[in-house]
Amino acid sequence: MLWNQPCPNGGRLVEIFRSLTRGSPGEPDLMRFETLSKDEAISAFRQHEHEGLCHTVWTFYTPFIAGICNCDRSDCLAMRSTVTHAVPVMFRAEYVAKIAPEECTGCRECMRLCSSAPITFSPSNKKTVIDQRWCYGCGICRSVCKKDAIHLEDRATSPIAAALW
Repeated sequence: MLWNQPCPNGGRLVEIFRSLTRGSPGEPDLMRFETLSKDEAISAFRQHEHEGLCHTVWTFYTPFIAGICNCDRSDCLAMRSTVTHAVPVMFRAEYVAKIAPEECTGCRECMRLCSSAPITFSPSNKKTVIDQRWCYGCGICRSVCKKDAIHLEDRATSPIAAALW
């Protein structure tokens, strides 16, 4: 049974959830959490994207979501560990970014926001290029592209990135 699954430090999932409740069993203590409407949450996510923050989903045992984080490499230990120090704490998304060269103006705004650094600039053709081997598929680069030259494609269809997670 899922509730009886072992957890870190020898605990059980049911014990973790009980520790999060207040009053009668099953009543979560929401006093410590900010509540946003769907529209407020979407607006906050869009603003975070324009700031270059990467959305990550942190889970307990699937399907339980522990939290949604919006951070960048400068202040996120998990992202720094994974991207900068090659310690695999985070997994890549099921997508990778790709730039349509005919649409790219070479403004380099996407390079400014990218946390995993797969985007480079080609001085010879004055365009940016994404090395999908290093792309984590967050899509943040798309939020600043004024020409909509960047799109996400299924990682499984990318010969160079399909096996990289």
